[in-house]
Amino acid sequence: MDTELLKTFLEVSRTRHFGRAAEALYLTQSAVSFRIRQLENQLGVNLFTRHRNNIRLTAAGEKLLPYAETLMNTWQAARKEVAHTSRHHQFSIGASASLWECMLSDWLTRLYDLGGNLQFEARIAQRQSLVKQLHERQLDLLITTETPKMDEFSSQLLGHFTLALYCSAPEKTKSELNYLRLEWGPDFQQHEVELIASDDVPTLTTSSAEVAHRQLTQLNGCTWLPVLWADKKECLHQVTDTVALSRPLYAIWLQNSDKQNQIKDLLKIKVID
Repeated sequence: MDTELLKTFLEVSRTRHFGRAAEALYLTQSAVSFRIRQLENQLGVNLFTRHRNNIRLTAAGEKLLPYAETLMNTWQAARKEVAHTSRHHQFSIGASASLWECMLSDWLTRLYDLGGNLQFEARIAQRQSLVKQLHERQLDLLITTETPKMDEFSSQLLGHFTLALYCSAPEKTKSELNYLRLEWGPDFQQHEVELIASDDVPTLTTSSAEVAHRQLTQLNGCTWLPVLWADKKECLHQVTDTVALSRPLYAIWLQNSDKQNQIKDLLKIKVID
């Protein structure tokens, strides 16, 4: 559908006059008439009755009117949003909820501190969904603990962070606590099997570090949290009979991304302090 045809239809329906509609649209009257005929041919109905200067909407025209208004409003909103994005260089970054909460929110603050005309989208989803979005060019940059096994992706190791098993009371052993599973990716689950007894059924499973943290006392639980993040929280204690675990953090993007230079500039700002 040509939006100019709808625009012309709306103007004629407003003025009820081809000549005045032509003046408002900066067109000739014959051009307005031609556009209306085009629209009528596409729809297979007459939209106006024409009796000298008495131009009225037909029943079909009346039915089209609200749809035409909605379509034009939507089109104008889309144009505005696209132009806004272009002006502000919108850049989308995806990661799990726990990574955003524990590390990436502070990094995003540092990116904004750089100044410039930047607009970021912080997208939260499961890793598999984000990899798909990256592949389909719906996402510019993925921050994750595992590199996807796809040749079209580039990756950069951003550093390592340490996970430890935490609870809300001191001097607790794992056997005294219920396990709360905070999802750190499929690769981490292999380590989980080694570190957590096979008969431990998680009382809670979540992708949010904040959610897991808030339930530790209520559920007499323990969960894996980044040490640097946990050290800033009150009333968190490492479970005594477990060891800490180092995890990598990667930036992933499409090799042929048109934002290569911007990605390299952003990654100059340290993600892990």
